[in-house]
Amino acid sequence: MKQQYLIAGLIYMLCASAQAQNDPLPDLEDLLNQQLNQLPSNTQISAGSRIERSSSDSMAVTHVITDKDIRQFNLQSLADILAMFVGITTRDNSSFIYLGARGIGRPGDFNSRFLFLLDGTRMNENLLDAGLVGYENFVDVGLIERVEYSPGASAALYGNNALLGVINIVTKTSSKLRGLNTAFSVTNDETQHGRITAGFRSEGGADSWLSLSGSKLRSIDFPVPGAPPELLAWQHLNKESSSRAMFSHQSGSFQFQAAASRRQRSFPDGFSVLRSGAPVNTTPELETLDNEAYFVALTFDDTISDDIEAYFHISTHGNDLIRNFPLILPDGGLEFVRPMNSGRWSNIDGQLVFLGLENHEFMVGIDFQKDHRQEFSSRSSLPTQFNFEQKSNENRYGVYVQDLWRITPKFKFQWALRYDNSDFSSARWSPSFTAKYSVTEGHHLLLRHSRAFRVANFLERNANNVFNEPNPNNETIDYNEISLVQRWSDSLSSFSTLYYANIDNLIHQDFFRPIYFNPPPIRSHGFEFGADKRWASGMSLIASTAIQRSRLKGGFGIANSPEFIGKVRFSLPLGRSGFTLSLNSYAVSKRRTFDSHLPGFASHDVSVNWQNKEDLFVALGVRNITDKEILDITDDGFVPYLQRRRQVHLSVNWGWNND
Repeated sequence: MKQQYLIAGLIYMLCASAQAQNDPLPDLEDLLNQQLNQLPSNTQISAGSRIERSSSDSMAVTHVITDKDIRQFNLQSLADILAMFVGITTRDNSSFIYLGARGIGRPGDFNSRFLFLLDGTRMNENLLDAGLVGYENFVDVGLIERVEYSPGASAALYGNNALLGVINIVTKTSSKLRGLNTAFSVTNDETQHGRITAGFRSEGGADSWLSLSGSKLRSIDFPVPGAPPELLAWQHLNKESSSRAMFSHQSGSFQFQAAASRRQRSFPDGFSVLRSGAPVNTTPELETLDNEAYFVALTFDDTISDDIEAYFHISTHGNDLIRNFPLILPDGGLEFVRPMNSGRWSNIDGQLVFLGLENHEFMVGIDFQKDHRQEFSSRSSLPTQFNFEQKSNENRYGVYVQDLWRITPKFKFQWALRYDNSDFSSARWSPSFTAKYSVTEGHHLLLRHSRAFRVANFLERNANNVFNEPNPNNETIDYNEISLVQRWSDSLSSFSTLYYANIDNLIHQDFFRPIYFNPPPIRSHGFEFGADKRWASGMSLIASTAIQRSRLKGGFGIANSPEFIGKVRFSLPLGRSGFTLSLNSYAVSKRRTFDSHLPGFASHDVSVNWQNKEDLFVALGVRNITDKEILDITDDGFVPYLQRRRQVHLSVNWGWNND
């Protein structure tokens, strides 16, 4: 019923928005006094086409969350930001945050079906193809200029992992980070976060900034429902800390970036607490996770002649995850096992855009990834089956072309074709075709067909080899989409997308053995709709709905695939006091698990913000204000995990010399 109420509410608000466009327009003085009454126009985006172009010229539906949205809704992590996009769901087991979209949210996939970019640099690591979206991500949210999300299959330009969509994080320049900027936040459940950033611009025009940030989470709630009292007594040992450092320097056509992060997680081992014969009040053994990562990147991006734009990029990366957990022996003793994932890889890519052909924008590019190290290992003093080491090196490369043909002022056609190959997978061709027709100014119809893939990663290949099972086949998707993007006025816009996808060989982990297999084909289709309305008073309303259905061949449902996702964001300036009221609500329908269904839910966040010009910003809010109990499956086990309960938060952002 809650979903029906939300749909009805969305329809009502959208109808009200449409009526509001007929109201008299404010005079020029009112327009100059208001900063929020108009939609952003011609926002620069690149996720959908690999070339930074204005949103009005884009050949793909791309959704954007800006730095203003991040501050206004007091978002604390990349996961918080992505949860605001249409159709995206997040699931957290307190060790890792998983994403789902377009009816696909396979348990334990480590977000490998999304491609993550940071200022164009590929961020998926080289063992699990994982995308990190929690506090372990390199970028503090205070450094983000915008996050772009282009849903749908995009392998024709980006290659592996761009199965469900492309997510591009764009960082700020020193124009917004100039001088000294500090941020601090604290919550009622003992979560603390702090950041300090220093930025400057030289007389020669070079931009530089350095940022240090850290987070601490203490006494984290155990995510398993009905945790026994014996375990709850040790909740103060359930904690996490993380730290990040990032540096950026841009001079002319060159940009240099370097970043490092470390996340340490520790929690009482439930088996050692609850095992029979365990001494009473004895401090339990702890399971720990230690994740360290870094990257260094150099980029050249410039126009080298009147008709040629060039982009070249080189980067090197590292990611180490060490886990330490106690293992109960048959005689009741304990032994510690220390598995480790370690990856080292480098990327080189470049592209040229030719503008000299009349009515054509032609691009050719190549990218190459060298996996210097892919290693899974485990160490203990137990017999050899608990000690193993698997290593590999791999080369991956892709070549692609794209042509945007402006056939008439109203009709554009874009095609792209990419060839990929690697040491451990067969060659693949990925085409894409998009037609865009401008019915009238501001009203665009897009038709799109594309194919994408995801190759079996290092874990999926090697786990099967241990059990002498054949490797799973690569995942492929045939994707079709029709979209209508409309800008009704300077203060009202909407979009609607109808899509259909055939997904073959979606890799799945066996329930009873740690091996991977290909289930039957999946048919996925759905409808997404959203609207953005602004008022002269500064009030804004953004609403979206995703209705989706994914089924295995034969009609069987799949896990973590809600059929309805609704989201509403509302903000209202409280007079001229500098205060703003912000509301964020979302609802998700029931989801199927292996043997049952999880109930649907609706959750609501409220925040009151105050800004003193540009130097001081304060936010006080409550997440999940009704303290709704939300359950989700995050891995291939049968136990659902509790999601974040009610949380009161206070955030302060203060800057000096930012003019």
